[in-house]
Amino acid sequence: MPDTPAGHTLQAWLDAFNSGDRAKIETYVKTVDHSQPVDGMVAFRNRTGGFELLSIESSEPLHIRFRVKEKGSDTTGLGNLLVKDGQPPTVETFGLRALPPGVVPVNVIVDCSPAENRVIEGVNADLNEFYIDAALAKQMGDVELAHEKSGDYDKMSDGDAFAGQLTKGPAGG
Repeated sequence: MPDTPAGHTLQAWLDAFNSGDRAKIETYVKTVDHSQPVDGMVAFRNRTGGFELLSIESSEPLHIRFRVKEKGSDTTGLGNLLVKDGQPPTVETFGLRALPPGVVPVNVIVDCSPAENRVIEGVNADLNEFYIDAALAKQMGDVELAHEKSGDYDKMSDGDAFAGQLTKGPAGG
């Protein structure tokens, strides 16, 4: 496991989740990931039997992508964890998706820096061209531009993190 805030957070999640101990899961939720419902984590743990870490796909200090396998089946999953630095680090976003058999995950890299804003321009153009509600497309485009102006995308390179940011409300919200 990487010796980074994201690596430590992933290890804390695996330890709490795999324990199956409600008290350990509650402590994890209270200190690290306030958005997770304890009952939901316990139920998910009971369905999967826990997870075995298969690999770290990519690692940065505050972001880690990883592959896991359910202990109770042959199902594998791709995880994406983004944390805010602190003591302890706290979860900003966490996602875990089941992978169909035989799928090889690809880490989508985007360049959203101000000097390379084609990604943002392309998303905005697609919204305007293809979204069913023109007024709502404009409103979403305006929110996207507000994120861009506030610098929310400047250092973003992970496709999942970018997609998550696109679904947030106005910059800062």
